[in-house]
Amino acid sequence: MKYGALPHDQKMKTKVVFVGAGPGDPELLTVRGKREIEDADVIIYAGSLIHTDMLKYARGDAILIDSHGKNREEIFAIYEKFAKEGKKVVRLHSGDLSFYSAIQEQMEFLILRDIPFEIIPGVTSFSAASASLKREFTSPGVSQTLIITKPFGKTGKPEKESIKELSDHGATMIIFLGIQLISDVVSELRAGYPPETPVAVVHKASWREEKIIRGTLKEIAEKVEKAGIKSQSVIIVGEVLEKSGVSKLYSGIRNHEINTKLAQKDEIMNQKKIAIFSLAQKSVALAEKVKGVLSDKGFDAELICSEKISCEGGKKVKSIFNTIRESFRERRNIVAILPMGVVVRAIEPKKKTKDPWVICIDERGKYVIPVLNGHRGANKFSKLIAGGISAQAVITTSD
Repeated sequence: MKYGALPHDQKMKTKVVFVGAGPGDPELLTVRGKREIEDADVIIYAGSLIHTDMLKYARGDAILIDSHGKNREEIFAIYEKFAKEGKKVVRLHSGDLSFYSAIQEQMEFLILRDIPFEIIPGVTSFSAASASLKREFTSPGVSQTLIITKPFGKTGKPEKESIKELSDHGATMIIFLGIQLISDVVSELRAGYPPETPVAVVHKASWREEKIIRGTLKEIAEKVEKAGIKSQSVIIVGEVLEKSGVSKLYSGIRNHEINTKLAQKDEIMNQKKIAIFSLAQKSVALAEKVKGVLSDKGFDAELICSEKISCEGGKKVKSIFNTIRESFRERRNIVAILPMGVVVRAIEPKKKTKDPWVICIDERGKYVIPVLNGHRGANKFSKLIAGGISAQAVITTSD
């Protein structure tokens, strides 16, 4: 017998039906799920996770059992007891049953006891979160991959599936069961995502009590803790929360124009933030001149110097190397007046479609060299800076 997908003539004999109850809103329960509840002799549900309005669909003589506080063996005993009595049991699980539902061991028990069962899928909470956020979690040119995961727990997980390892992909990530560990989750995410990466936390998606917290990776933990949210939340991480593309499915001149404008808007926003680094005292005047050139053109240029030198109007830092690395991870474009080798070791480039551009200038101010992402801005800005400081732009790639 093939369990979980019973032939039509065996469905009438089904003793246990697992129903995905959806994210919370009773109106998001599937039509088939509602029908199974109406037909059930016994309904087992988790009172803390299932909206009790769904129980109104039950027959007046149906037995309702809250599973809260009951262990696995007690639930198994309920299945066996009512199966022997020939009663139909509906087990209501929140969300969808295909992941993090813990029904696998329940199915294995039923198979061993030769108790037929069936599965009715439900709407998952991250689908409800998508609807509440009004964002699609995949978008052409931004992210076409969705990672669903959770932090390490008592059940364990392969090391290669840790959030830290998965974050290196840069894909849209959906994190379940992680809200109580939000600080640890953020720490792992920072291994692959820049601090400015958009994050949304949706608490009790689709419920009347739904709450949405938006922010960036560097601030979301503090916002969540301040809001006092500690349960029933899904964490969404990725650029799709702010950026979007247009599917080729709807191709045409109009969509090409939309794509172009979206790309130009993102490009302009990214180009606005520029960090200018000066390591030695003799390069400070040059750095200030570069800042003036960029500021005059309307760019948000910040001068950053070593704390060991005099640098009026600039931000002083203990480690230029570490600050360059942090700025790069925050996707700030960089102009560095220091050895190119130092800069390359600091930035650790990953993806040309996401990394900011980087430019190096020699201390004498003779050459302006685009080191990274020439065609995405470095070439253009090298020429702009070179013209402003009477230097030569060394362009090695096409614009």
